[in-house]
Amino acid sequence: MTALARHPFKLPVLAGVLLAFGYFTLGLVVPSLVALVPLLIWLDANLDRPWRFFRNGGFVFGMAWNLLILHWMRAMLQMSFLAIFAYVGLAAIFAAGSALLVIVLAWTRKRTGWSYAILLPSVWLTLEWVLAHGDLRMTAQHLGQSAATYPFLVQFADLGGPYGIGLVLLLSNVFLFDAWSASGRKPRAFAVASWLVLIGGVLAYDAWSWGHPPQPAGTLKVGLVQPNVPLLEKMDPATDAAQQKLLFDLTRRAAGQGAQVIVWPETAWPRPFYHWPDRPQTYAIGDVQSLARELGVTLVVGAEYGIVRNNRPQAFYNAVFVVHPDGKLDDAWSAKVYLVPFVEAVPFKPVLGPLLSGRGGWMHWLAGGFTPGPRIAPLPVDGTAIGVSVCYEELYFDLQRKLRNAGAKIQAVITNDAWFGTTFFQTYQANTDRLRAIENRTSFVRVANSGISAFIDPLGRDLAWTDLNVEDVRVGELPLAGPPTVYDRAGDVPAWLAAAGLVTACAAAWRRSR
Repeated sequence: MTALARHPFKLPVLAGVLLAFGYFTLGLVVPSLVALVPLLIWLDANLDRPWRFFRNGGFVFGMAWNLLILHWMRAMLQMSFLAIFAYVGLAAIFAAGSALLVIVLAWTRKRTGWSYAILLPSVWLTLEWVLAHGDLRMTAQHLGQSAATYPFLVQFADLGGPYGIGLVLLLSNVFLFDAWSASGRKPRAFAVASWLVLIGGVLAYDAWSWGHPPQPAGTLKVGLVQPNVPLLEKMDPATDAAQQKLLFDLTRRAAGQGAQVIVWPETAWPRPFYHWPDRPQTYAIGDVQSLARELGVTLVVGAEYGIVRNNRPQAFYNAVFVVHPDGKLDDAWSAKVYLVPFVEAVPFKPVLGPLLSGRGGWMHWLAGGFTPGPRIAPLPVDGTAIGVSVCYEELYFDLQRKLRNAGAKIQAVITNDAWFGTTFFQTYQANTDRLRAIENRTSFVRVANSGISAFIDPLGRDLAWTDLNVEDVRVGELPLAGPPTVYDRAGDVPAWLAAAGLVTACAAAWRRSR
C-alpha cells in the first residue's frame, strides 16, 4: 500500500475516475461519497515531496475526471471541428484548477496539520465559487450538481444550496479517509461515528421535507411544446414557414388540453424579431399575437430579438417575450444573461473583441453575436410571475435564486439541447432543474426543442418527462411557490465560510513556514 500511495499518478487517476462516475446519470450515489479518499491517502503519504509533485498529480487527477465528464462534447463535432479543441482545452483548464487545489491542500496540510474536514471544503468550495464568476464562468462541474439525480437525498438544498450539498459530500470523503487512516480503535470509531451522524442528520431532514411539501400559493395550468426541429433545419431560413406551422399546431393541441400558459423553447420563433424604438409599431410579432388571441391563452415565446437604431442593429438578444390572451405583446421582456463564451459572446471583449468580432467562415463560431440581457426579472403571466432562464443558465443557481427573490412564483427553463445529441449531458442538465426546484421550492417547467422537457414540483419530483428527439405536448397543473427558502434568503453561505476558512488556513500556513 505504501508503494501505491507514493506513486505519482495511480491514486490521483483512481480518484478522478471514481469522481467522474458520480456525475454520470447511472443511478450511482456512492462514488461522490468516497471518490476523494484515494486522493487524500496519496496527499498524506507524500507531504515530504516538492510542490511540482502535487502540481503534476493534481493535473492528472483533474484530466482523468474532466476528460470523462466532458466527453459529451463529441456531439458538437456535427457543427464544427473546433469542438475537439474546446473539449481538450476545457478539460485542461479545469485540470489546472485541480492542480492548484491539490498544491494548496498539500501546503496547508503540511504547514498547519489541520484536519481535512476544514481544509478540503475550504479549498474545494472556494475554487468552485471562483469558477462560477467571470467571462468564462462554469458551474456544471460543481460537486453539488452531481447529486441532482437523487431528489430525495438533496432536500436539504433549500438550506445551503449546491455548495451545501458539496460540503456534505466533501465531509463524507474526509470522515471515510479518517476511518481508513486512523492508527487506533478510538480514532477510527470517532471517524465512523462522525460519518454516521453526518449522513443520518441529512437523511432525517430529507425524510421530514419529503413528507412535508411546501404549501402552494395556488396553481397554474401550464403547457409545454417540444417541436423537435433538427439543428441544421432550424438554422435554414427556407424551413421558417414549416417551423411556424408546426409550432402553431402543437400550441393548439396544448390549448385544447386546457393550458392557461403555453411555453415555447429557446428561439422557437423561426425568424429574428427586429424592433426600431423610434417606431413603436415595430414592437410586434403579428402572427404569434393573433394565435394567442385566437386561443385565448398566454404564450411565453423564445425568439432572437434585435434592437435597431439608425438602421443598424445595436443589440441582439436571445430573448423571451410574453403574449397575453388578448394578443398584447407585454412591454416586459427578458433575455439570456449568462452567454456561452465564444459561441454567444466574446469573452474578455476589450482584448479578444477586435480579433474575433465579425469574422466569417469557421471563425464565426468564435465571434459570439448576442448581448447579455439587461435585467434579471420575472415576467407577468396570467395573474402571477414566471422567472425564465435560457439554455445552460439552468446550471447557474444564483440566477434562479435572484428570480425567486424578485417575485417569481413559478420558473421555466427554455432551451435547445439538440447540440448535445443523445449523450448523458442531456439527462444531467435536466436533472439540475430538480435541484433548482428544491433550492427555491418552486415548480419548474423545462421546455427543450428536442427534449428533455419536464414538469418538476418543489420537491424535485418530475411530474412529466419527455423522450429525446420526438415531437411532444404536455399540460400539467403546477403549484405556485409560497415563502422564500432559507437558501433564497441567505445565499451561498457555505462558499463564503469556505473562503474565510481558506484565508485563515493560508495565513496560518504562511506564519508557520516563516
